[in-house]
Amino acid sequence: MSLRYFKSFSVFALICVLFLLIGCAKNDGSDASATSAGSTGKTKLVFWSHQEDAIMNAYKALIAKYQSLHPDIEIDYQTFPYDVYNQKLKASFSAKNPPDIAEMFGTWVPEYSRNGALVEIPEAEQLRKEYYEAPLGGYTLNDKLYGLPLEFNIENGGMLIHPQMLKDQGIASPPATWDELVEDAKKLTVRDANGIKVKGFDFVSSDNITFTFLSLILQQNGKYWGDNDHVDFQTPEAQKAMTALTSLIATDKVADLITFGGELDTSDYFFQGSSAMTYRGPWTIAAGLNTYKVKDFEYVPVPSFTANPPSYAAESGWGLVASQKGKHQDAAVDFIKFMSSDDNLLEWNQGTFTVPAKKAVAQNPDYVKANPYMKTSLDILELGQWIGPIADRDFFFKTINDHFQLMATGQESVESGLQQIEKTINDSQDQHK
Repeated sequence: MSLRYFKSFSVFALICVLFLLIGCAKNDGSDASATSAGSTGKTKLVFWSHQEDAIMNAYKALIAKYQSLHPDIEIDYQTFPYDVYNQKLKASFSAKNPPDIAEMFGTWVPEYSRNGALVEIPEAEQLRKEYYEAPLGGYTLNDKLYGLPLEFNIENGGMLIHPQMLKDQGIASPPATWDELVEDAKKLTVRDANGIKVKGFDFVSSDNITFTFLSLILQQNGKYWGDNDHVDFQTPEAQKAMTALTSLIATDKVADLITFGGELDTSDYFFQGSSAMTYRGPWTIAAGLNTYKVKDFEYVPVPSFTANPPSYAAESGWGLVASQKGKHQDAAVDFIKFMSSDDNLLEWNQGTFTVPAKKAVAQNPDYVKANPYMKTSLDILELGQWIGPIADRDFFFKTINDHFQLMATGQESVESGLQQIEKTINDSQDQHK
């Protein structure tokens, strides 16, 4: 599920920032460190997560189930607005007063595991066989696991399409090759006096510019990581990938930059009929079905850039970690294992409309039957690899996005843009060492 999905702006969130160290949790009846036995004689575990209705409901159901199986355990579940949640976590760990169990986005985890702040999850070798590679990446340090992912955060490999728009242009089926994708996108693009009215192929989002760029490198059997956690974008594969990507704007003109960075997501514009094909993760499907009530769309594979399989990079998504400062680490790890059992993960993934990180759940016929739109993503989970040791996720993506806009509008050459991206990101990587 996209990290950007939860970045909802509100006055309440701003107030919470001001009182971050005081706390603004729902049901915040105790301090994060209050993990000893309370007046009931039960072992108390504090569990934090961000606020999102489906996710909170899924957690609450499984917490109740766990407590019924472990009457000696009480879980104090506290939630925080996404806009302040990461800051709240950092403040609690810095103050050596973190929750026993914390929901974290996989990209955040290395900052804590490198500093010895998290409990190691046992049986790492066996768990690596049970999970897909990409979701585990952020939770892994020196071949040890410091948490377990609940979802596979995939933004690649699938796109939303309006089948009727394709039929209206005489296109019988979704594109099977990259060349077909470009040609179909040209036919599907609709213009009026003000510019593009319907985008043929929209990939211009804060996530998908970067994810598409990296996937085009990988699909050429290229690499983008060098030594010492530095990126290497001075390769023929990177040059070809970025040239193809910027050409979709500058030459093929199947999309533009007008709505980039706005309040609405590219998927919102798709469901409003402003694009024929939109490259976005499967988490957007729920918005189409439930918010926009659109039924006549499909989620289909994005063809590979080459004759190679459509490999891609993915971030590690939402998961659970246990704090080293917790007084009941064994109980905290036991709850994480409980959440990560096949049956409970199936319930969580179905309730949150997320892609499973665990192979047995993704391959469960009940999950596939309940989520037919997910088939495109499920078919390529084995092709995903961890995006890598990004020190500052937002800065990494913003750097690529900023220079992409300059290159796509002719203000910077692809060669110069990639040089600037590489230098800027590597400087950031060094600053975080």
